[in-house]
Amino acid sequence: MKTILVPTDLSPMTSYALDVAVGLARTYRAEIILLHTVLYQLIPQPAIDYTPELSLMVTENYGEARKEAEEALEKLAANPKYADVTIKTKLGSSLDGLIRNITEQPADLIVLASKGATGLTEWLEGSNAELIVRHANCPVLVVKHPIEHFQPQNIVCAIDVDDKLKQRHPYPFQLTDQGLRQFVYVLTPTDGRQPEGIREWMDEYALSKGIDHFKFQIWPYRSIPEGILDYATDVKADLIVLYTHGYTGIRHWIQGSVAEDVLNHADIPVLIMRA
Repeated sequence: MKTILVPTDLSPMTSYALDVAVGLARTYRAEIILLHTVLYQLIPQPAIDYTPELSLMVTENYGEARKEAEEALEKLAANPKYADVTIKTKLGSSLDGLIRNITEQPADLIVLASKGATGLTEWLEGSNAELIVRHANCPVLVVKHPIEHFQPQNIVCAIDVDDKLKQRHPYPFQLTDQGLRQFVYVLTPTDGRQPEGIREWMDEYALSKGIDHFKFQIWPYRSIPEGILDYATDVKADLIVLYTHGYTGIRHWIQGSVAEDVLNHADIPVLIMRA
């Protein structure tokens, strides 16, 4: 792992993600890109006519916003407790697309802090973390609370019976196929699969990954996301690993995403991998 991307809205929660990213960067001698997207706010036509004077004012306000953001980023990067890690600051613009600024950055891992989204907000808008997960080309680690030392020991990997999971996946930090040894499959009331078939698939999965010792639990629950969270709570997990297909558009609206639902409601870090 060479590059860790930390997107930030410059809120106090930035330190949650940056502390974790710095810890990983120290271990793997990686560099960090600290990225903020500056909003370029235009009033849409025909609400107002853009006179040269108004256009100049909008441009000046944007320039001031960039300057303030640049100073804030530099202050974060200059924190003495990060002194031994290379942190490069970068500014993007909403003119280039909020999510595109993040997902098009070359990185081996994205670390971000998120409160998630619940209720009507989740249904209508979701969270920025959801959008990033949906479009990211690398693993995304979502941090919910301050973590002094990110060294997960009790990791739960939630799986389905998708053969794509048997392929090799580059893990971003200390995880390896051998490091994942606790798996859960959530069996909902509408799932017609037989436990024997699920266990057989799990044995094939473990064989394909070279995993010789593991714990596997079929967890009956009313929904997959809630079941994953319930199981993680039951075993006192300190990290949830999930795979996503990254559906977008109408397919995402119809099928939704288990990964996004879990990261919205989890109280512990969630690592999202692309299936």
